[in-house]
Amino acid sequence: MKTEEIVFEEMRTEDICEACELWYSIPELKISRSFDTYERIGTYLKRNPGFSTVARNDGRIVGAILCGHDGRRGSFYHTGVLPEYQRNGIAQRMVERSLSCLREEGITTAFCFTHEENSIAQAFWRGTGWEYCSWVQYHHREFGTEY
Repeated sequence: MKTEEIVFEEMRTEDICEACELWYSIPELKISRSFDTYERIGTYLKRNPGFSTVARNDGRIVGAILCGHDGRRGSFYHTGVLPEYQRNGIAQRMVERSLSCLREEGITTAFCFTHEENSIAQAFWRGTGWEYCSWVQYHHREFGTEY
């Protein structure tokens, strides 16, 4: 596989199904099918147009990253590359594309989220200059329709 054959571009709504299937197929990502539905990903893309990236080889999505921001910081979720395409710089180039888009919006700080058991992702992020934040605790609450 030649990396120059890989095309990196904005993830669009028509890419959601294929990107989700890619993420679901990578066990280390531990993507929740009940939470990360096509509809939720679509809403996220509409709120954050242009920041998420797909990598294509011959039209097929071989990598995808979900990226957006809240006006202050960027957020990276679901960084995935098909196993047969890993270790070719694809994830790094997807991140670089998304970071460039964040910079254009004046966003200069970002967080990435990884599952605590995903040592591959943790090594990737550390190896590309990201720092582990021991000073941050992530809290979660489901509130559904109780309000």
